[in-house]
Amino acid sequence: ISKRLVALYKLYWLGKIHVLASAESMFEIFQRENALERILAHDEDKQKKLIEDKAKLKNLLDIMNNQKKEKINLEQELIKQINILSLEKEKRSKLLADIQSKKSLGIAAIESLKNSANELDQTMKALSIEFKQFKQVEKIKTKNFTSFKGLLNIPVKGKIISFFGPYKNTEFNVKNFRNGIDIKADRGEPIYAVCDGLIIYSSWFKGYGNMIIIAHGENYYSVYAHIEELFKTKGDKVEKDEVIATVGDTGSMVGSGLYFELRHHGKSMNPLEWLKKG
Repeated sequence: ISKRLVALYKLYWLGKIHVLASAESMFEIFQRENALERILAHDEDKQKKLIEDKAKLKNLLDIMNNQKKEKINLEQELIKQINILSLEKEKRSKLLADIQSKKSLGIAAIESLKNSANELDQTMKALSIEFKQFKQVEKIKTKNFTSFKGLLNIPVKGKIISFFGPYKNTEFNVKNFRNGIDIKADRGEPIYAVCDGLIIYSSWFKGYGNMIIIAHGENYYSVYAHIEELFKTKGDKVEKDEVIATVGDTGSMVGSGLYFELRHHGKSMNPLEWLKKG
């Protein structure tokens, strides 16, 4: 069309005279001139429409290209989100596995403590029988331990963080019974005998670390565990408030401190009923 427009344009200006000159009358000249102008106008309209159509086509192509880019971006974002979700799922699975593993270890540790407590019960029975064979037993028996109820000094300087009696481990949903108290204290802090007595055990004990047991007569005993350094040995006599050891964290699950028990005829008693208030 553009070529034809150029040709007609040239014809209109250069060949118009020739076309009109070949006419045999003025009417024919007028008709030919009108025909040429109509053809030229028609082709100009076509050219204009083609330009508009070309612009529309370009606009559509631009829209399609933009939509294609958006689609690619969406696909890439979708892949990214899928990867993120996969990683999160993997993290959750790992976390769940860790929690289950820790729970299993925690429950196993609590069961181990129960077993150790049972073993201590059996050891206390055996030691009480053995204690009666000591020559010093008569002197120890003269002491009236019951008169010290509510008057005993705390065996170490620190803060009580776990108390005597039944408790529930909320993390693992396990119930247990604590036969003594945990006293949080600095490593190396001196540990004192709560009353006069005789050392009947001074060594390592499974689940309790280094441990000392003192017999006070009348079947009363005090137990000191998680010790770092033992200053007394089996058979030694001790006096009230005498230093017998230092604080450590041997066998402890709560860090440095002292685990303390009081027993009568092998049965555990609440130490807080025997210690001075404050």
